[in-house]
Amino acid sequence: MSLKQIDQLLNPRSVAVIGASNKPNRPGNAVMRNLLQGNFAGPIMPVTPKYQAVNGVLAYGSIEALPEVPDLAIICTRAARVPVLIQQLGKKGTRSVIVIAAGLDEVHTAQGTSLQEQMLAIARHWGVRLLGPNCLGLFVPAIGLNASYAHTHALPGKVAFVSQSSGVCVTILDWARRRRIGFSHFVALGDGADIDFDELIDYLGRDPKTRAILLYIDSIRDGRAFLSAARAAAAGKPILLIKAGNAREVSDAVSRLPAEQRGSDRVYDAAFRRAGMLRVQDLRDLFAAVETLAYGRELTSERLVILGNGNGPAAMAADALIERGGHLVTFSEQTEQALARLVPRGGRARNPVNLLGDAPPELYREVLSVILASGEADNILVMHAPSALHVGEVYAEAVLHAYEAHAGRKPNLLVNWMGEEAAYPARERFAQAGIASFRTPEGAVAAFMYRVQYRRNQKLLSETPDSVSELIPHHPVSVRALIERALASPRFELSVPESAEMMAAYGIRTRNPDAEDSAQEVYQDGVALRIQVRVDPVFGPVIALGEAGGTADWLYNAVVALPPLNMALARYLVIQALAEGKIRERHQPLERHSLCLLLSQVSQLVVDNPELVSLDLQPVVMRQGVYTALEVSARLAPAEQARPMAIRPYPKELEARVTLKDGRSVLLRPIRPEDEARQQAFDHALSREDRYNRYFGEVSEFSHEQMARVTQIDYDREMVFIATERDERGEEVTLGMVQAQMDPDNHEGEFSIAIRSDLKGLGLGRLLLGKMLDHCRAQGTRRLIGWTLPQNRGMASLARSLGFQVKYDPEEEVVDMQIELRAPD
Repeated sequence: MSLKQIDQLLNPRSVAVIGASNKPNRPGNAVMRNLLQGNFAGPIMPVTPKYQAVNGVLAYGSIEALPEVPDLAIICTRAARVPVLIQQLGKKGTRSVIVIAAGLDEVHTAQGTSLQEQMLAIARHWGVRLLGPNCLGLFVPAIGLNASYAHTHALPGKVAFVSQSSGVCVTILDWARRRRIGFSHFVALGDGADIDFDELIDYLGRDPKTRAILLYIDSIRDGRAFLSAARAAAAGKPILLIKAGNAREVSDAVSRLPAEQRGSDRVYDAAFRRAGMLRVQDLRDLFAAVETLAYGRELTSERLVILGNGNGPAAMAADALIERGGHLVTFSEQTEQALARLVPRGGRARNPVNLLGDAPPELYREVLSVILASGEADNILVMHAPSALHVGEVYAEAVLHAYEAHAGRKPNLLVNWMGEEAAYPARERFAQAGIASFRTPEGAVAAFMYRVQYRRNQKLLSETPDSVSELIPHHPVSVRALIERALASPRFELSVPESAEMMAAYGIRTRNPDAEDSAQEVYQDGVALRIQVRVDPVFGPVIALGEAGGTADWLYNAVVALPPLNMALARYLVIQALAEGKIRERHQPLERHSLCLLLSQVSQLVVDNPELVSLDLQPVVMRQGVYTALEVSARLAPAEQARPMAIRPYPKELEARVTLKDGRSVLLRPIRPEDEARQQAFDHALSREDRYNRYFGEVSEFSHEQMARVTQIDYDREMVFIATERDERGEEVTLGMVQAQMDPDNHEGEFSIAIRSDLKGLGLGRLLLGKMLDHCRAQGTRRLIGWTLPQNRGMASLARSLGFQVKYDPEEEVVDMQIELRAPD
């Protein structure tokens, strides 16, 4: 979907309500009332032939009678009227529509198609995009837009919420309003017949007013589009989600997809982890997450200080922290001595700090001031159990006074005021001050640890993998021939010799059937594992790791990952399997590096051969650090029936050999995650002038996280080509690079290019930029743009020679370079 259309949906200048009504308890009345009470600044135009005015606003008898084209229309009529109304809106020029009515997929026309199919066909014809049907509506509080029939309004804030469930929406709204938590956007997808999660995530991920994104998911239709959008957004801001329908009986009730299209909950988990999102298990955890995301500051460390007036609650919080993998701050001797001078006898000056039950408010203020002044606490949880000495609100004021008076960098502050009626005024005061507050110690710690886990996940996903491509034997041509012979038969099960031949082509050891030792002897002597490949209906091929034998349910005793796998991702899978007890180290420890290499080999086999829809290696035994698959079974399907991987693998087909002007042969290829070290070396090799021209100023050395964003890319929506050659030691060296990042619509890509300073004049820049132009044309990108400094005449000349329109922008003081690659739609 065009981001421009999403912007029109979420930032309309005018709204029409089709089916507006003066009758209470009708959607058309509730939507009008909410729009008017929200103080939306643009025209609100009710459309109904029944009334001259609705809620005091002049009504129009038909869509055709509207005095202007509404940016957004909300259809509040019965389902049968929806298709014809969309036809009229499309003809009028409206391109964004919310459909409130439900059940369109259950009502069929005389032609045998459902009303929903008819609605979608008409919408596609006119270029109209639909939110819904069966939709509560949406809120954009910053512009006063409440385009919903909800019973309350959303407050403005920095957290976006997108949900498939209207019931969850109204529950979140009620809770958030009481906690004074606001939203940048609040969107109910309803049945999601047209606009879906991926399109909204793309928009919200780029929205500077949105700090974090929360999702409630029943099911996902397009796993690849969802993951592509989520990976891009989660790299810049937290995405937390809750997914229902894990049990089959519940899934039948809530999912909008037939059973064969829903996918496995374990695979959903793996997909969420791979995208860098965090999954919470229930609404209580989601509420806690919302609280800390709405009010919390960005984490700079993962350690926590706990301060309270009771040993029991503080111990409960500390236990919850340690159990979830968190860490307590250890105070310096100087800070501990300063606290010891304040903490009463019987209390505790070390972390967690206990001020005892009769601690006065002044002691809270003084102790917190010492902790803040020490600079040793980046995250603080202040707790309070009800006291007979003072009301809880007085303690809240003491804490806020100390926090607000602190002149230095303010740490994350979380509070847990225990109790109900006695604690309510204090919680209200904290909400007014923008401080995250929680009812229980465990809730506060859980919210903090969700932030920590997101931070850890991002670090893990950006880890540079070991380079093992040369360690994996890779003979895809022979395997392609083997698969094509089998499918031509037609035969979908590979024989034992064929399976062994396929494994050998990728360096995977299988048992020699003529070996003297029996399979049982080998099985008893070593670790026995099971590695499987299956195809999930939502996310495509998945790789499962578990122990041999066990239940017939292939996922029950296994952990799952989405290919492609590199060594780092394979290592996380092994660690997860050990942590969850899916595999165990019994008589001898696992040789982890070899196991990760084996998983990477299986992944490469899956990448190269989409016809492989089922693979079972069982048992896989380890003897003397070497893994051997004793039995292998493989099943095929024609390529046209194969489901693509949810994450696009390394596009090896884009590699090309070229010759420079000096006669040397170099390889142009897409970048890989394991290229990080050579990219750092390449960046160091640029002259100071070239670095200035490339980055438009003086730039220090890139951090690992920054460089990982260059090397670990989504090949579906960005591309980096590098030019490499082998040095005298046989090591690959980067000579130049060109980078282009496309918008989600693939309308426009922004490029940059750099050539090693000692290699200019050899034609490498032309070869790299030409390759990027060819790639963008093949991908259907409409336009490629870039900028350079006026003094970089060589870049401007190269762009002009390749067909770019080059002109100087006096306002920005840069040279603008643009080329149209295809005609507008």
